Amino acid sequence: MLDYTPCEEVTREAVTINPAKICQPIGAVYAALGVHNCMPHSHGSQGCLSYLRMCLSRHYREAALATTSSFSEGTAVFGGAANLKEALRNLTEIYRPEVIAIHTTCVAETIGDDIGVILEDVRAEELIDPSIKVCAASTPSYVGTHITGYDNMVKAFVTTFAKKSKPNGKLNLIPGFVEPGDIREMKRILSIMGISSIVFPDTTDVFDAPLTGDPGMYPKGGTPIGDIEDSANSVGTIALCRMAGGSAAKILESRYKVPAKIGPTPIGIRNTDRFVMNAAKLANVAIPPELEDERGRLVDMMTDAHP
Repeated sequence: MLDYTPCEEVTREAVTINPAKICQPIGAVYAALGVHNCMPHSHGSQGCLSYLRMCLSRHYREAALATTSSFSEGTAVFGGAANLKEALRNLTEIYRPEVIAIHTTCVAETIGDDIGVILEDVRAEELIDPSIKVCAASTPSYVGTHITGYDNMVKAFVTTFAKKSKPNGKLNLIPGFVEPGDIREMKRILSIMGISSIVFPDTTDVFDAPLTGDPGMYPKGGTPIGDIEDSANSVGTIALCRMAGGSAAKILESRYKVPAKIGPTPIGIRNTDRFVMNAAKLANVAIPPELEDERGRLVDMMTDAHP
C-alpha cells in the first residue's frame, strides 16, 4: 500500500461538504418531527440515533429530539422486543408525547424484529397510556436513502391514522423532503388562493423555530395528529415528490378515494404553474390576481435581465 502513497505532501483541490451517508432513518426522523408533539423512536443502537441527530442538528442548528431502543450485543442476537417495551414505557413517562413514530434500523431488520407484534404485546400488557398514538415504519439503512425513509414514515402515518368520516373541504399537501422555508412559502400560496389545507409533515416552526428563550419540550410547529386523521376526508392530495410522499398520496386515493396529483416541486415558473393549477383544480377555486401579478413581475424581471 505504501508503494502507492505519494511521498510528497499533497494539497487537496476539492472538498466534500457533509460527506456522511444519508440513510433511511434520517428521512424517517425528519418526517416524524414534522408532526406536532411526536417523538421519533429509533429501534436500534444508540450510535444509530446519535448519528441521525447529529446530522439534522448540524444542518439546521436546531435540536432534533428522538429516543432509542439502545441495542447491545445480546439484543442483536436474541432480539430487541424487551428493549423496545422498556423504551416505550420510559419515554412515555419522561417525555409524554402525543404520538410515537417508530422506525427500524439495519440491526432490527436483519434479526427480524416484528414491530407490529411487539406493539400488540405493549398494548395488551398496558405498558403505555392507551391515549398515546403509535405507528411504525420499516426503514433499513441498506435499502434506499433518506428520501425512501421519509416516504415510508409518511406512508405509515397515513396507513395507521387516517380515518374516513365527513368531507372537510381541505386540500392535503405532502411537501416531501424540503426545507421549512419552502413549506412556509407553499402554505402562503395556498392561503392567498383561499384554500384550507392539511400540510403534513410540516417542519415549519420545528427546524426554523424562533429564538424565544423558552424552548419547551416540543416545538410549537408540526402537523396536529388530528389533521392527519382527517386527511382521508379531503378534496384531494398533492404530493410534490413521487419518491417522498407519493406512496401516502396513493394510499389516500386507493383506500379513501381522495384524488391525488403527484409533483412537481414548485421550483421555477413552469413547475410553480403546475402546482398552482393542480391546487386550483382540486380545490375548485380561481387563481387570484395577486398570484398572477407575482408571476408577471417575475417574468418581467427575467425578460429585463436577458441580454
